[in-house]
Amino acid sequence: MKCKYSKYCGGCDDIELNYDDHLENKITALQDDFKKITDKEISEVIKNYYPLKYRNKIHLAFTELKGKTLIGFFEENSTKVVDINECMLFGDWAKILIDILREYVSRFKLRAYKDGVGILRYAHARCIDNKLQLTLVVTTDNFAGRSWLYNKLCSKFNDVSFYLNINRRTDRAVFDNRFKYVNGNKYLEFEIMGLKVNLTPSSFLQVNLPVAIKMYKKANELLEISSDTTVIDLYSGIGITSMMFAKTAKQVFSIEEVESAVQNAKHMAKINNLHNINIIQGKCEDSLAKIKSDNLGDVVVFVDPARAGLDRSVIDYIKDLNPRKIVYMSCNPETCVSDCKILLSDNKYTMSNIIAGDMFPYTKHIETIVCMQKA
Repeated sequence: MKCKYSKYCGGCDDIELNYDDHLENKITALQDDFKKITDKEISEVIKNYYPLKYRNKIHLAFTELKGKTLIGFFEENSTKVVDINECMLFGDWAKILIDILREYVSRFKLRAYKDGVGILRYAHARCIDNKLQLTLVVTTDNFAGRSWLYNKLCSKFNDVSFYLNINRRTDRAVFDNRFKYVNGNKYLEFEIMGLKVNLTPSSFLQVNLPVAIKMYKKANELLEISSDTTVIDLYSGIGITSMMFAKTAKQVFSIEEVESAVQNAKHMAKINNLHNINIIQGKCEDSLAKIKSDNLGDVVVFVDPARAGLDRSVIDYIKDLNPRKIVYMSCNPETCVSDCKILLSDNKYTMSNIIAGDMFPYTKHIETIVCMQKA
């Protein structure tokens, strides 16, 4: 496969390789990481049937060059914008969106932000089931053409949720704190695994839903949840895994630090009529101390931390809970291996499964699920 932008854009890796060779390179590297702590082989690889057009979220940057507005991705390790019309990792929806944004900028003569001057900074969008949620990141909400843009999007997408984010920061942060609803549905609404999901612009969602769903189901299977089980779901985000676990478990403790994600999770628990989820806002290292192991019954723990992995105090709290199983989902093999080494260090647990999930084809990243159970 050839991408006409790959020489300049750092958004993908090995795009010239066939998928099986690309994936084999990643699996070999992952196995080498785990050889540092175990002789266990990777037991399963969750791959993509079609490794292109999988991303449901796009982040586009605006800038100006010689009077022309550029729309695209940042070059790798640079603030330069690669002007693009399409990307092989996104569905056709991304090209449609970019074309509409180009027409919008031209029609209403909007200035891209550069060197402290201009309006348009970024476009952040998700598209699922041909439903679009677009957030324009701008320096002011005083500019023309928003109704035209919304109506144009509605002519191409089944449903549109349109927001602004007012960002006057001088760094490269995409979002500032102020979101302004403009038009359409306030949520991006869809269903996965029999659950109703409602997203706001700041909600976290895996970019590759087909593989994410397979991995969530695999985690659920490995935990072996029954009606007597208490699930501790750490770094739970908007609560998709918590709701999945709650369908079978006695109760779920869902712990997440980000306030907007917690509010999202509470809303989704309500619309899914799930009343056995205890949603707790706070850092895991603070919130876990409030959960007493008395009367919890059969306990299992699911963790899905950020790239930095687990704080040592979180590992200690997990051990104190004495769970029957620990399932660790990770986007960073290095920190996953390091954390698992500590969890296994007192020989109370053994590693039963290592599962790789290619959540991000044609990038260097890979997702991992590790299952540890009582020895």
